[in-house]
Amino acid sequence: MTQTIKKIDIYTSQEGLEIVGAALEDIGQPTFIIVDPNDFDSLMDGKFGAWDYFDKSLTELRDAEASITIYLPNDEHCQKSVEEIQEMIKSLKSSDTDGLLGKLDCIVSDINDEDWDKTWKDSCKPFPVGDKLMICPPWGDEIFEGKTILRIEPGQAFGTGTDETTKLSLEMLENIEFSGKTVLDIGCGSGILSIAALLFGADSAFGIDIDQTAVETATENAKINNVSDKVKYVCGNLIDTVSETYDIICANIIADVIIILLPQVSRCLTPDGVLILSGIIADREDEVMESAVKHGYTLVERSEENGWVCFAVRTIQ
Repeated sequence: MTQTIKKIDIYTSQEGLEIVGAALEDIGQPTFIIVDPNDFDSLMDGKFGAWDYFDKSLTELRDAEASITIYLPNDEHCQKSVEEIQEMIKSLKSSDTDGLLGKLDCIVSDINDEDWDKTWKDSCKPFPVGDKLMICPPWGDEIFEGKTILRIEPGQAFGTGTDETTKLSLEMLENIEFSGKTVLDIGCGSGILSIAALLFGADSAFGIDIDQTAVETATENAKINNVSDKVKYVCGNLIDTVSETYDIICANIIADVIIILLPQVSRCLTPDGVLILSGIIADREDEVMESAVKHGYTLVERSEENGWVCFAVRTIQ
């Protein structure tokens, strides 16, 4: 049965975001999405902490119009809620004689679940990574001759193969002989790296992430790719969670976390194992490599794309 969702967009000024948000809470609408162009400048200025990576879509904030969006299920209460919101905006507009709250336009539209789902699926196409891998959405049944197919839900936890750091890691993995090997995926995200390793022939894999949602997503993606019997994902950190040794370790994180983890990773890597490090911006490359050398690693392979660097290192014998 086709259902619709009411989408209400309220366009205001940056100063008006807090006032409109408070007014929505006052009428029983505490859940909404705020678009604030100031957030982009705050991100770039480091006010949310040091970021080595952020999604490219965040740059759209720079030119966005300040707004608040509410999504409402189109049920028996919906029309009353819409009318209350419209009345509240009308009241704010009449009292805003100086125009501090912007234009206060209130746009109501319907989203059709089926149309939304179809548009989403149509926009998600298979794409190659490296020479061996084809990343595909889970709902397709395409066959790509000579390619290993990895099916993953787009837009889930970090790592679907479209970002440079994951792509570089996958390309590094395809050059490894996995037969009889075990894999540790640190900061597993969507599980894409450990799943790829299993599809390339690894015997087993273990993934950890501090985000429970990522663990659940990775577990589901393993099911989609029929490798659930070979991999386990858990929520936790390296020190408390991992006690075994592994032939291949992947850490697609950020430079600061990699540097912190390097002293601990050595106890988890077999003597002839390979450690793949990604999520490193080029400006931090020397710092990460110096730390790796300090902790007994030597460079095996290096790749770079769009200012991001990926290393494969092994312990010095």
